[in-house]
Amino acid sequence: MNYYFDEEAADRAVNFIEQFCTHVKGELAGKAFILEQWQKDDIVRPLFGWKSKDTGYRKYRTCYVEIPRKNGKSNLAAALALYLLFADGEPGAEIISAAGDRGQANIVYHIAQEMIKNNKHLRSKAKVLRNTIEYKSSWYKSISAEAYTKHGLNCHGIIFDELHTQPNRELWDVLTTSVGARRQPLIISLTTAGHDRASICYEMHEYSEGVLNGSIEDDSFLPVL
Repeated sequence: MNYYFDEEAADRAVNFIEQFCTHVKGELAGKAFILEQWQKDDIVRPLFGWKSKDTGYRKYRTCYVEIPRKNGKSNLAAALALYLLFADGEPGAEIISAAGDRGQANIVYHIAQEMIKNNKHLRSKAKVLRNTIEYKSSWYKSISAEAYTKHGLNCHGIIFDELHTQPNRELWDVLTTSVGARRQPLIISLTTAGHDRASICYEMHEYSEGVLNGSIEDDSFLPVL
């Protein structure tokens, strides 16, 4: 195996989320976002801890997370987006929130906005606009779902919410092919289960099962079902 686990990098991602990110709704609003153990062990630590011995870059480039509703996926998605923006060390990073429509994409983006408002350190570093958060030469924004308008992006991070709502794979393909110039891009899809077997979401579900059962070899893909 040409990989090693960087405990410091894994801890850094967890610590950023728990120190700088908050809940934004309900009785926990404004309180620290303390990750559930499965969120740490199955998603955050593997994503940021496993690295290539050859390059030192992250092992995983794509993470597909399929979980039931009411498991905090939007909060986690927003926290991951903010880590990629503020703390991942990528110059001129472009972070995108995408979904079936801009309204859905804005759910994660607006949570990220509120997290920044709730933390004076992030608030002092970022410029928060209606659809864009700017930090130094990097930015994070939500986008609409029209694939034909998305060519020319140079994404470092893609947060794809509710993949099961995609009518086809056009937007997925446009965005995931926009990361080629980045050293260690990260594509994260967090979704509830869909029912359409002729969809990109079902394709990703099947691919995830193949990676998990060993019938598909893809060291760059992290499936969480």
